Amino acid sequence: MAIGAALVGGAAAAQSPPTCQAGKTALVLSGGGAKGIAHIAVLRVLDSLGARPDLIVGTSMGSIIGALYASGHDSRAIDSIARELSPAELFARADPQSPRPWRPLRPLLVWVQGESGLALRSPGVDEPRTNGMLSAMLLRGNLLARGDFDSLPIPFRAVATNLATREPVVLDRGDLAQAVRASIAVPLVFPPEPVDSLLLTDGGLSANIPIAVARELGATRVIVSDVTGPLRPARNLSSPLEVAEQLAGFLFQQAPANLDSGDVYVKVDVRGFANLDFSPESLERLRQNGRLAADSVLPRAACLPRAPERPRPLPAGVEGFELNGGIRSDATVIERVLGIAAGNALDESELRIQLRHLTEVDTYDAFWLGPEGEGERVRFRSVVRRAPPRLAGVTVAYDNDLGGRLGAMYLDRHLLGTSYELSGVAGLSRIQTDLTFGLRRYFGYGRFRVAPALTARVAEEKIIRYSEAGEELGRPSTREAVFFAGLERELGGSWVVTVGGDARFWREADTTTARSGGETGRSGGVLIRMTGGLGLVHLSGEAVISGTFRRVQGELSGAAHLGRLTLAPSARLGWGQRLPLQNRFPLGGDEGFPGLAVEERRGDRELSAGLQAAWKLRDQVSLLLLLAGGRIADGGGLFEDDGWLGGLRTGIGLDTAIGPVRLEYGAASNGRDQLFVRIGRWF
Repeated sequence: MAIGAALVGGAAAAQSPPTCQAGKTALVLSGGGAKGIAHIAVLRVLDSLGARPDLIVGTSMGSIIGALYASGHDSRAIDSIARELSPAELFARADPQSPRPWRPLRPLLVWVQGESGLALRSPGVDEPRTNGMLSAMLLRGNLLARGDFDSLPIPFRAVATNLATREPVVLDRGDLAQAVRASIAVPLVFPPEPVDSLLLTDGGLSANIPIAVARELGATRVIVSDVTGPLRPARNLSSPLEVAEQLAGFLFQQAPANLDSGDVYVKVDVRGFANLDFSPESLERLRQNGRLAADSVLPRAACLPRAPERPRPLPAGVEGFELNGGIRSDATVIERVLGIAAGNALDESELRIQLRHLTEVDTYDAFWLGPEGEGERVRFRSVVRRAPPRLAGVTVAYDNDLGGRLGAMYLDRHLLGTSYELSGVAGLSRIQTDLTFGLRRYFGYGRFRVAPALTARVAEEKIIRYSEAGEELGRPSTREAVFFAGLERELGGSWVVTVGGDARFWREADTTTARSGGETGRSGGVLIRMTGGLGLVHLSGEAVISGTFRRVQGELSGAAHLGRLTLAPSARLGWGQRLPLQNRFPLGGDEGFPGLAVEERRGDRELSAGLQAAWKLRDQVSLLLLLAGGRIADGGGLFEDDGWLGGLRTGIGLDTAIGPVRLEYGAASNGRDQLFVRIGRWF
């Protein structure tokens, strides 16, 4: 089939259809979510035939592909962009917003301050990241258009929907990335996008195949790439997500527009593909289906447009910058981060990088560049939408060894109207109760922000003690208060370095009575912490050095997605001297070790590694397998010969509205076995 398609493509290039003599030809790209990746294959056939439309009209995913094409990228370049900046990242669902002071807690529900008080924010996409990706992806077109989409190499229109009237809104000017963002605002996935005085949502609600829009814009002929699909059979609607997609399908279904004799219609076979299925194998099959559909239609077209090239150079320098929205200091911060002060030279590559960095802090929900002007210099009339000033969240989890745990969070980014940020996190369970407060004041900008920070944490924890056979021996209680004063420095990406003074006070339980009243202790020293990521790998490390005890730990984790298979390796290292009971390392951390109860084995030395494999059986169901090895000890070196364990744990994982649910059985090399049940994300 691949050889046949290549022969057809070669024949198509050799037998190009005649050029259209008069009138305007519009390329119409439909919506369709992930299925829109097939548009790229259709564009590749158009390129091979030397066709060039006079106008591009796109809805939803079609607006992303159409905006890139209109910006001067050919089909091969668009395919490279789509592979490097996967559409899956644009539409990837995320947990409700979790600011850094709340971590490692991940909220299940988040309330944000709105115009009428706190309002519930449901899980959805990571909006700041999505908006930043769109701005970076469409930067070249944005700079070429400078607010007028007719100034692009190919004139372009994005179709959105007025949320108040469900009427189509054709966007022909403004910020190109914001126009596309409005067009792709799938309900229940993206919040609506405010543009001028309108609140806009996905264009598929009003014109999913915007043929009529193209005709109203003066097109006498249309080339249509249609990646819409039929409603799914009722027998396949076996999960809440499938039902939700079916309901969305009802909204996107519209009566087909009439085609004239000179029109070209490419209908891609998208049966069996879901709107939000961005798995690599699905996208590759969609590319193949798009190529087959285009090869069967386009070479036979009566005529194809040959619109003339319209070269337009990128601006070389910045004329000025002004900002709408935000607070007074935002203009200075953004101008410095992006390097767009008046008189500066304009470096497209560097600006693209900085646009991504701007969204890595949780200060802004959206930033739209808004370039304007003519000639060699560009003026930026930008718009910023700040993140909510106050947030509150709750989360819950259950583990069959540790019991249930409830978490509550609060964040005030402008305490009493000042530049200080107050955070509070509380956790409650049968074995641990803790309360943490933080106060920060941010200085600097972008990826080089620095914040003097004060934090205080008080906790009471019951340490479950076990025999070698796994029998519970008691639950001695410890109490601890930890105070930190120092600096937190952001280094770009997700990297954060924390350095400062650390003071601790604790009371250990009398292990014979399991009651508080045992030894007391105190320490004063230095804390150094670093967290961040390198590609798919996340690293974290912490060192506490004092005259009383020393504690160093590091953790490395990552994930690789290979079709339905996800491989997640991890490694942990811990070393300490004279550690209080509550600061000792549990083997395997919060995930525990296969065959043992979670946190069953503690010591002042830990070395462990694991490989978690997950095979997706269905959208929400995965088969899990964990292979692990490691040792825990008191004293001695990390690599002593004794104390090593191996383990295997396997079972089923479910993705649910309350987080992952796991039911697994584990066995260790010492003959122990244990059931592992966890609901939600432990913290």
